[in-house]
Amino acid sequence: MYDRPMNSPKTNRRRRKCLAALLLALALLWFAPSVIALNLLGSDEASEGARADCIFVPGMAVYGERKPGLGLQARLERALELWRDKRAPLIVVSGGDKGDFNESEVMVEWLREHGVPGEAIVAESRSHSTRENATLSAPLMKAQGIRSALIVSQWFHLPRVGIALRDAGIETVNVPCQGPPWPAALPHVARESLLMPLHAAGIDRWFE
Repeated sequence: MYDRPMNSPKTNRRRRKCLAALLLALALLWFAPSVIALNLLGSDEASEGARADCIFVPGMAVYGERKPGLGLQARLERALELWRDKRAPLIVVSGGDKGDFNESEVMVEWLREHGVPGEAIVAESRSHSTRENATLSAPLMKAQGIRSALIVSQWFHLPRVGIALRDAGIETVNVPCQGPPWPAALPHVARESLLMPLHAAGIDRWFE
């Protein structure tokens, strides 16, 4: 019986390169359609001045200082712009205690500091996921007679927020705010690409 020949370092390197190329190709096959789909679903549907009963701002965890981080501030600035343009009379903010501070309280404080009166703000303060942003906010919104919303978030997040709100009985229009540039957006896009099917299965909250 002959001994099995050992693989040379050159052969092993070639195999590793082939495996890496295969994994990259598979990743591109999964990732590219996801980017296109999220981009289309999160496009600016409000470019022609659509109006709604409210502007809906889902929260982001607040750590360190009692003020919005860059991502949350971008959402609030866009919401403020829409409110000042009279695109909706109310701003609905949604977010609980996922970080160091309650998200909705921080958002309300920021909006009040920038001239939005308390009577123009509806706050939901218990949610810990995008799904809960919708399911816990919808009853408060309907109690105020709200049936439609301009959703403000980063483009890659908008599709999932929109699905959740529509499932809760609220009509929606997407309004993207400023988001991270490429390639900094890649982790967020990858995350949303994974969370969209999990949302459809009803288990996304456990992965947020």
